[in-house]
Amino acid sequence: MRIFNPINPAFAFVAVFSAAPAFAFDLAPPASAGDIPLDTRVLGSAPLAPPANVPSMPNLLDANASSEAPPQLGEKTTASEAFNMARNLYRRGEKAEAMTALQFAAGQGHIGAQWMIGRMYARGEGVPPNDMKAFEYFRDVVNSAGDLDDSPEGRQNAGYVSHALVQLGSYYREGIPGTSIKPDPQRAISLYSRAAYNYGDPSAQFNLAMMYIEGNGVKKDPKRAMQLFANAAKKGHGPSRALLGHMMFKGEVGKRQPELGLMWMSLARQSAEQSGEPDAQWIIDLHEKALAEASEEERSGARGFLDRLFR
Repeated sequence: MRIFNPINPAFAFVAVFSAAPAFAFDLAPPASAGDIPLDTRVLGSAPLAPPANVPSMPNLLDANASSEAPPQLGEKTTASEAFNMARNLYRRGEKAEAMTALQFAAGQGHIGAQWMIGRMYARGEGVPPNDMKAFEYFRDVVNSAGDLDDSPEGRQNAGYVSHALVQLGSYYREGIPGTSIKPDPQRAISLYSRAAYNYGDPSAQFNLAMMYIEGNGVKKDPKRAMQLFANAAKKGHGPSRALLGHMMFKGEVGKRQPELGLMWMSLARQSAEQSGEPDAQWIIDLHEKALAEASEEERSGARGFLDRLFR
């Protein structure tokens, strides 16, 4: 298997909504790309917005990673030193050597090392791909986290825990063939919900929204799905922006808002084109299809919203 990313969800998404009822749901033009007011009269007052100081995704290859030859592991090497050594080795392309340093750090309970080992097993980096091992390391990340404080280390660990919850949720969503991990949508929803509500993780919000769209382990709820997409879209999550825009353009939940829908799909497309990822092509295709269906007035209105965002 792999690190889970949304691949072409739009087609199933459109089919699910073909007979969806309409609800009153109005999103006013945002003053900025990160500002999208929600109509709480329709969606209720459930606190779906992320808590303050939500950590960003851990970055393995940040500017602190040195290109110098790393020191050797020894009896006095701390877990943090071994983890930094592993990041440097990973950045240099020496992934098998990085795994050795990571295992040293993980053996001392370093959450970042546990997360990185899980990620490497999921991707087959420096080791043969092994989803069960990846699952076990991501589980260790969640189990060893405990109470996270607001220190720099606590905020960094929160990012690892949040990502691990999403990965575990996706393993339970699909199951791991040939293992004891069978598809369990309810457990997937629980894990996505922890990451979405406790950590404000946009990937978790997206995946949870898709579960509500599909009715997978939960009753279909397009209103809640749209709110989750909106929360993730505010954080710049491209797939969420694309599907939020699609829903608004089509009027799948509430009145049709084609100008705002095109705006969100355009923002999503920009990210997709910048990423160069083949898996993001569906976002571009979804936007192209909407542009072909839109009137010139609708396209002009969307350009006006974009001009306001970027001027």
